[in-house]
This record gives sequence, C-alpha cells and structure tokens, in this order.
Amino acid sequence: MTNSDLATHPVVAVWETNQARHDAPILAESLQARESRELSATEAEKLIRDVADLRAPVFVFAGANPLARPGIMSLVRYACSCGLRPSMVLSDSPLLTRQAIEDLKAAGLSRCGITLQGSTAELHESFSGSQSSLARAIQGMRWVNERRLLLQVHTQISRANVHDLENMAAVLKGFRAMLWSLAFPVIADPGRAGENFTAEEFEEIFERIYSIAQTVEFKIKTVDADHYRRYVTQQRTLYRVDKMGALCAPFREHGIPGVFPVNEARGTIFISSSGEVYPSSQITVSAGNVRRERLRDIYRESQMFRDFRDLNNLKGKCGLCEYKEMCGGSRARAWAMAGDMFAEDDSCVYQPSAMLAYKAG
Repeated sequence: MTNSDLATHPVVAVWETNQARHDAPILAESLQARESRELSATEAEKLIRDVADLRAPVFVFAGANPLARPGIMSLVRYACSCGLRPSMVLSDSPLLTRQAIEDLKAAGLSRCGITLQGSTAELHESFSGSQSSLARAIQGMRWVNERRLLLQVHTQISRANVHDLENMAAVLKGFRAMLWSLAFPVIADPGRAGENFTAEEFEEIFERIYSIAQTVEFKIKTVDADHYRRYVTQQRTLYRVDKMGALCAPFREHGIPGVFPVNEARGTIFISSSGEVYPSSQITVSAGNVRRERLRDIYRESQMFRDFRDLNNLKGKCGLCEYKEMCGGSRARAWAMAGDMFAEDDSCVYQPSAMLAYKAG
C-alpha cells in the first residue's frame, strides 16, 4: 500500500468486543457498569459499517473473550453482509467448543486466532491462569482445521516463555496454520523494566525466529518488534552476496514478514470496547470516540493519525534509518519508554548509515 492509500484506508482494524471478566465474584452493579460502557449491539453494527466504509483489508473481533459477548455470531454475520472478511481472536476459555467453531464458520468467519503461550501445560497455564487451558487451545486448533477455517496463532513473548519458541513451533507444525503472531512486551513501569528485552536480546531472538521460519510452512510476524523486518532484509542481502549460502540460508517466505510492509502504527486502527480509537492497543492516547465521531473522520482527519502516517515525525535514529518505511520502530514502546510516540525505539541495535556517516564526519 502506498502513502496515499494509507491516508484513506487502514491496513488492519481491530475491535475490542469486550473487557476482561475475572473469575473471582464481582458485584452485579460492577459488571453492569462495565457492560454499559461497552458498545451496544446497535453501536457495534454502526462501527462495522464504518469499518466497511474505510475498506480495511483486515477486520478483527478481539477482546478478553469475544465468545462471551452476547450476539457475537449475529455481529459476525453482519460484518460479512457489509462485505468484510472478519477474523476473531479466541481465548482458551470453556466457551471454546466445537459447536462455537462450527457456529463461527456458519456465520462467515474467515480466520480464527487461537492463543498459545507455551508448549507445556505448566507454561501455557501460567499465562492463562486456568487449568486445562493448553488442552482447550490444542483442541481448538484441531476444530478450526476440521472446519477449514484459516488458523492464526497468537503468542505473547516474555522472559517466561522465550526459551520455548522452538518447542511451540514444533507443536504448530502439527496443524495447518497460516500465521504465527509473536507479540513482544511493552512495559513502562520502572519496577518491571527488567521484563523488557534489551536491543541485544531482541537481535538474538530474531536470529532464532529467522531459523524457525526456515523450517515451517506458516508465516511468522512480530508485534511491537517491527525491526524483525529489518533483520530479515539484512539476512536476505547476505544470502544474495554469498550464493553458496555460507553466511545464511535463503528465506522461504516471500515479501516482508507481517500483514503489509509498513510500520504497524501507520496502518492500524484499534477501537476499544467503549468506542475510543487508538493507533495501537498499547498506546493509551485516544484520537476520538466512535460514539461521537465517524470512524473515517477520526482515521483520516485526526491530528494523531495524520502524524503517525508522516515518517518525517520520527526522531533519533528511527528518523534517519533507511528501513523506516517497513519498520519505523515500535511507537508503543517509544511512548512507554520516553513518553513520546515519535521518539526512537531503543530496542534496536541497528545504527543507520546516515547516523554513522554523520558521526564519521
């Protein structure tokens, strides 16, 4: 997609259908108050029409547990009637059943996302906090394959499971998956700063992901780690230089890893359960609310989204980098670490040639 395309049409539109419902008992008034903040069925249908008007290629039903939202099957059918090809990210809750997958298929869902946080029950369930959640996730993937829905797998990478990447990949080889999405941590709390990966650690993890990508049929994309695209491009360059493959193996996947070869924040629109519109689920500055404004006006005309689409706003080495069109750094991490959505992403080891030339001069 060109810059002019991005100015009018986002690449991905994600709607947070609902918020987390904790297992511990809560007051009925609290639950009712929470649900009252979420978009009603009528408001949700209007949002879906707005997304269709924007012609976003990818529309995702997300949230704590979309299957727990009343009327979710009707909303999937409505999205299809509006010309969208909806996807849904499912949690490994007891609501993930064979019947639910069959109903989603019948409603017209095109792609189903399942979360996988580890290759063992102990590791996966340490994330979900629920017993038997790995078994449900595995069974869910089988049902998705049986119903011939496109399968996408989502993993939240952390220090607790990063060692398990190869084992999780081995699990996924047993399924017909089209994409493995690896989301990296963005933690601003100084007390938890050690949970973020350093630039050197990112590079080591990229090397492992790249090696895994040579052995699997599905694509691998990263979230809040756009510089993996830079890493892949560099490895391909090395391969072209050394035709015998002594420096690196050829990359099996064509194109740049990801949905489209642009920085995530430039083409993503995230709508919260209460209608607030953000460029990312990790950036907590709203550009508007769909209850008060049209989604197309927020995306096309708000200063925030206009600024995100302008690469000239990038600062530091991200602004100088020759890979900024496909990468541009994590704007969510820049916001979390520096309080500036356009600051450089210091989780990248790469030194742009323009910066090196400036230092040399």
